[in-house]
Amino acid sequence: MFQSNINIKTGVNGEYFYLDYYIPKNKKNALDKGKLTPIVKYSDLILKYKKGDPKALSFYIKILNNIIYNYFYFYDLMLPVPPSNSYLDVYPNSQVCLYLWALGTISTYEKAVVCTKGHRPGHIENNIELKKKDSDNILFEHRYDYKSKKIIIFDDIITTGTTFKLIKNALLKEGASAVTGIFLGKTLTEEDIVNFAGGDI
Repeated sequence: MFQSNINIKTGVNGEYFYLDYYIPKNKKNALDKGKLTPIVKYSDLILKYKKGDPKALSFYIKILNNIIYNYFYFYDLMLPVPPSNSYLDVYPNSQVCLYLWALGTISTYEKAVVCTKGHRPGHIENNIELKKKDSDNILFEHRYDYKSKKIIIFDDIITTGTTFKLIKNALLKEGASAVTGIFLGKTLTEEDIVNFAGGDI
């Protein structure tokens, strides 16, 4: 199993948090650099997680349990974002939230956020039009009571942040008192990659 000294990192304007960087599969061949090797290994672990690998799931459940217990104990709910490629049978984000609920760490609502159309995500295809359509396939469930609740939006990867902002704004309109995001990985930008490799990629 991957060994990592993970220190939770803060995203743009402190709106969300993530555990480490993520390198998309289609960029790994160009990233055989010593400084990036740990991130490549971490990205491989996230891919195992996305496929529902039990060891990867257990690894992240333990880490998230500790993080939420120690730093987000005052939050009320953790809502999983479904995979945009919803033709898959595995929904690890939901499984993680259910495990944490069973452990008594934090509550969750079943299918509070749903994806209405399975497709290959725009950030994987590197297709601008698909990126715009990604958020069109996300629906927010109004039947639950979010008023005055502090809520964590949980997903495996954050890239542009469009889906996160869409769900966050919807929850705030429903009366949530605070909304933050926790992500397993943040997609490495071209600028990040150059900085990590010392500018020689």
